[in-house]
Order: sequence, then C-alpha cells, then structure tokens
Amino acid sequence: MSTLCNRVFKVSLLSYCLASLGLYAQAYAAATDQDEPTQLDTITLTATADQAQVSQAKLGDTLHDIPHSVKVFSAQEMQQKNLQSLDEVMQNTSGVTTQPFQLLTTSYYTRGFKIDSFAQNGTPILMGNMASAPQDMAMYEQVEIIKGANGLLQGTGNPAATVNLVAKRPLDHVAAQATLGYGRWDHLNSSLDLNLPLSPDARVKSRFVASYTDKDFFYDVSKQRSENYYGVIDFDLTEQMTLYAGVHDQSIRGGTNMAGVPFYADGSDMHLPRHTYLDVSWDRFDWDNTRVFAGIDYKFQNAWLLNVQYNRFDGDAELDYAGATGKVDPNTGLGLKLTGGSYLFKNKQDSLDAYVKGTVQLWQRQHELLFGAQYQKTSTEQWSAMDFRLDPNIAVDPWHWDPSQVAQPYMGNYMSRGPENIKQLGFYATGRFALTDQLKAIIGGRVSNWEHQANNQVNKLDHEVTPYAGLVYQLNPAWMTYVSYAQIFQPQQQRSYNDELLDPVRGSTTELGIKADLWQQRLSLNASVYQIIQQDRAQEDPAHPCVSSFDTACYIADGRVRSRGFELEANTQLSPSFTLNASYSNNHSKYLRDAESAGEAFASFAPRHMFNLWANYRPESLQQRLTLGLGLRAQSDFYTQSGAVRLSQGGYSVFDASARYQINSHLEAALNIKNLFDRRYYHSLSGVNWNNRYGEPRAAMFSLRANF
Repeated sequence: MSTLCNRVFKVSLLSYCLASLGLYAQAYAAATDQDEPTQLDTITLTATADQAQVSQAKLGDTLHDIPHSVKVFSAQEMQQKNLQSLDEVMQNTSGVTTQPFQLLTTSYYTRGFKIDSFAQNGTPILMGNMASAPQDMAMYEQVEIIKGANGLLQGTGNPAATVNLVAKRPLDHVAAQATLGYGRWDHLNSSLDLNLPLSPDARVKSRFVASYTDKDFFYDVSKQRSENYYGVIDFDLTEQMTLYAGVHDQSIRGGTNMAGVPFYADGSDMHLPRHTYLDVSWDRFDWDNTRVFAGIDYKFQNAWLLNVQYNRFDGDAELDYAGATGKVDPNTGLGLKLTGGSYLFKNKQDSLDAYVKGTVQLWQRQHELLFGAQYQKTSTEQWSAMDFRLDPNIAVDPWHWDPSQVAQPYMGNYMSRGPENIKQLGFYATGRFALTDQLKAIIGGRVSNWEHQANNQVNKLDHEVTPYAGLVYQLNPAWMTYVSYAQIFQPQQQRSYNDELLDPVRGSTTELGIKADLWQQRLSLNASVYQIIQQDRAQEDPAHPCVSSFDTACYIADGRVRSRGFELEANTQLSPSFTLNASYSNNHSKYLRDAESAGEAFASFAPRHMFNLWANYRPESLQQRLTLGLGLRAQSDFYTQSGAVRLSQGGYSVFDASARYQINSHLEAALNIKNLFDRRYYHSLSGVNWNNRYGEPRAAMFSLRANF
C-alpha cells in the first residue's frame, strides 16, 4: 500500500506542476502582452548530422568538421528509442561494449579500451569510478561520444573515447514536457521538463527537470527507486555576458545482484533461468549524489569568447550484499558458497575549466585559436564493515535458492585506509589553421601536472606533454577527408625495483577517415580506419621478480598493446516518410609485448563485429501522425578466459521496435519493445564462479508524452 501511495504522490506532483505552469503561463502572457494572446511553443529537440554542434570540441565544430569518429544522441533520439539511462545509450552505440558490475558500476569499452574520460558541458567530471551511480538521461540535451585518445582536453585516461553529457539549458519562452510510462516488471517512469522565463524580457530564465523511476528487474527480488532533480538559471547580464548556475540532485534506493549466474566448473552453461537471483533479500545499493555547477560566457567585441565553468560533485554510496560464488560441480551441482560485505563510499571532485577562443586574420586567411586551463581535485574513500561475517556452512542450491533464508549479519564498526586524493592541472592550446581554401591543419598540445596522495605516499608527474595534430581536406562542398593523431597518458601506481614511480602508460590514436553530406544533407556518410598503440604498461621485472602480491617495487614499464579497426555509419532520409540509420564497427586488439599474454587477444570480451540499425516509417495515409520504428543490435561472438577454462557467447541479434502516435499537437502516445523476439543470450561474461549476466528479456513500455 505504501508503494502504491508513493507512486500516486509522484504522479500527483507532476499534475500539480503542470497546473501551476498553466497559471504561470497566463500571468506571464498578461505581463508581456495585454492585447494579444501568447501561443506556447512545443519543445522540439532535434539534431541532424550536419547541424549537431559537438560542445566537447570547444571550437564549435559540427560533426562534419571533426577529424574523429563521433556519435551524437539527441534528446529526441533518446526519447524515440526510450533510452532512459546512460547504460542504454551506450548499448545502442556501435562499437561500444557495456560490462555491468565492474568495480561496482557499469563499465564501457570501445576499440578494446575502457572509457574513463567523461565530461559535462565540456568540463571533465568524475564518473565511471568505483561505485559510480547510474545516470538518468532526463536532464541532458544530448550525449556526445568522441572516439580515440583525448588527452588534449581531458588530461589523463585511456585511448578509448570521451563521453560528454550536455545538460539542458533554459529557453527564452514558457514550455513544458511531461512523460509518464509503465512497462514490464512493474516499471514506472515519469519526468517533467519545465522552462520558465523569470523576467518579461527573458533575460533571466530557468529550466527545471525532475524524473522518478520505480522498477523491478527481470531477475527476482531486486527493486530500484530513483529520483533526479535538476535546475539551472541563466542570467543575461548584458548583450555580451551570461552567467549560469545549476544543481543536480540524485537519490537511488534499491537492491543489487552481485552474484549474477555461475557456469559449471568445466565452463559449460548451467542454463539457469534468466530470473535467477543468487543474492539475498537484504541486498541494497544506495546512492546520494549532488552536482553543482556555475559558469560565465563573455563575448568580446572582436567576436572572441571567454568561458569559465566550475563543477562540484559530492557522492555517497552504501552497499550491503551477500552473493553466491564458487566452482559448481557439473555432476552434483554443489560448490556455491556465500560471500559478501558492507561498504561505504564517498566521492568528491572539484573541476574548473576556463578557455578563450576566437579567430585571427593571418596571411589573408582566417584561423581559429583556443587557449585553456583545467584544474581537478578528486577525493575518494572507502570504508569496510570489520565485523561482517557470513555462515560458511550455508550451501547455495542455484535451482532452489531462497534469498530470504539468510539473516543480515551484524555490521559493527567501519574502517577505512584513508582517502585517495588526485590533483591535476593542465594548460592546453589548439589552432585550426586554414592552409588553403580546402585544407585545414589542427595543431595543439597540453602540459599537465599530476599528483596522487594515498597511504601517506605522494606520487607526482610534472610537465607531461600531450600533442595533437590533424588535417582536414574539403574535397568538395559535400565530401571531406581527414587524418588525425592524438595522445593521452595514464599514471601508474607500480614502482621499479629502486622504488621509483613507473612512467605513465601512453596511448596514441591514429585515425584516417572520410565524411559526406549528400542529397541536400538528407544523407550523411562516415567511414574511418584507426590504430591505437598503448605502451609502457606495467610488467613484472624479470631481473627483480616480485616477492609477494603486496610487493609494488618490482615492475618495469614495458608492456605494449595494439588495437586496429574500422567504423562505418550512414544516416539517411530516403523519403519524407522513411529514415534509416546504420552503423558497423570492426575491431581487433592484441598484446604485442606482455610477459604472459603476448600475441593473445587483449579485449576478448568485446566482439569483433558490431552492427546497429534503426529505421523509422511515417505512413502518409495517417497524415504522418503514426511513426513506426524497428531496430537491430547485432554482434559476433566473444569470450573470456577463466583460468584454464574459456567461457564463450556466440554471435546474436536483438530486435527492438517502437510505435508512436501523435494524438494532437500536444499529446503523443508511444509503445517501445526491447528484445522483440525474446532472444536469450549472455550480455557479459566474467568467470565460472559468478558475475555472468543475461541480456534483458523482452520488455514493453507504454508512454504518454505531453508538450505545452
């Protein structure tokens, strides 16, 4: 009853806000124009291949101009496909592999490497780290995924990609959008997006976004409830200067599923039901996060622009769990025992990014310049319950497990080894130089200082130089080709036998591609081929081998990995009624130099081939009120090595579908179906003991969306 009342309250709150908006709109119209009624515009959020601005590039580049493979998800596309979380966005990105429950969060991989570079509005932010919370998409205008190394604008990281989340900003008119959806596994989702000018001339304007989700999962027992509140205010102080400030508050309460499902000890599939849950009923994983940001945009008289943005993140997480793990005997079905723990996590980060950009005239040509500086201070800390104990005699029968039979143990005191602090300061500069009318050179670099403090030990890297270079050649108004070279570095914690910090891991991406906008920009084509080299990876020093697993001063920076591949993408409007988006990625990575794995696959868990397709059809006979969508996510086989045993998943295809009907100019109904044909497959594989994850079975959600 309490759950039902809570849901009714959330829906009532949305209704109240919409009613308040109507009263405000009437008052606003009366204040601004006494003679003529004000017609409220609907919120229309679109982004085509040639129009989308990629804010992470910072030079205001469109997709056509950037010498990299880039994917942009607009708010409209996320709504059409019902992509409510960042996990779902990444699962629909060709060439990206999602791995749930890695470091207590979902990890994303592309081109063989983990994505650890994230930004909000172009400013680097803490995300994807230990116990990082799921990200709701309601507050974001678009998601930008720029492939390859991005040390120029991010500093440290892997040569994988940068994910930039572009938050919604206020509009200059009153508008609102409300969404209410219900789907399989008791999945309730609601959101409200309000845009309210706070002054008659709209020089002060605001935007507020709220979302609420209450859902079960396809596996038993576990539930999750999340609330997100986002607000931002813009102040146009002058024609040249805008101040803005915002806050995002996130609260998640729910269970978890640490165990996943095991395989038999010989690597064969146990064929457990997809609803199998091998944790306990008192599992919980709760998050409370707050992100505050503020910034200033100033346009100089000479058309130069100054942007300064500050971002503050405070996050707390609490995890209690017990899950089954062990080697299951294929003859007896025995071997699983419970493991678990209780943990507290605290994450903090302060980020400051400032840059100035503009154009200059040199040699009778116009060139673009960008100069910037970044500072980041990150603090993370983890506490463990020292008295947490589970009965070692509890045997887990995976076919007849009762999650409620285990009492929650006494947690006792929590202990921490102390905070881990990282500081990073960087200065960057880049220029886009017009060598000819068709040829532009992009030259840039960054100098970074990095400091790590943990366990009373301080490690530093000073004056690390990260270069960047690219050439863009406009073959004709429709076709362009490019080549780019980018670097990034990642500090290491291992030390040499003489107790000196190892040099950082260095990654570089070389990419060659071609892009086209054809048929009056109704067809966009992108093709790229790339090679990534990551070198100086920590390896055990054969001349000074490690004495124990706790020995850190016995390494050399000698490992080397190579990743090669190509990517294709086409987006087209074949007719006013039919659009088609398709993408394909091919990747092969391997260890070039490694003490144990030389010549073997580097990221065997990532499929070599991935293909994504989405088609929309709007029948003219229904005055284009109805939109039918069909999507395909296909990939080849992948595997993971668990000791001497190999676990594998064959290639598979998953179809998604949607149907949207425009009831009137303000109201739309939608039905989204994921895994249309209910394909059974493993989304990720970890090892024989546990943490293997089924893909989500068929699930449908019906939604109503109102625009005012």
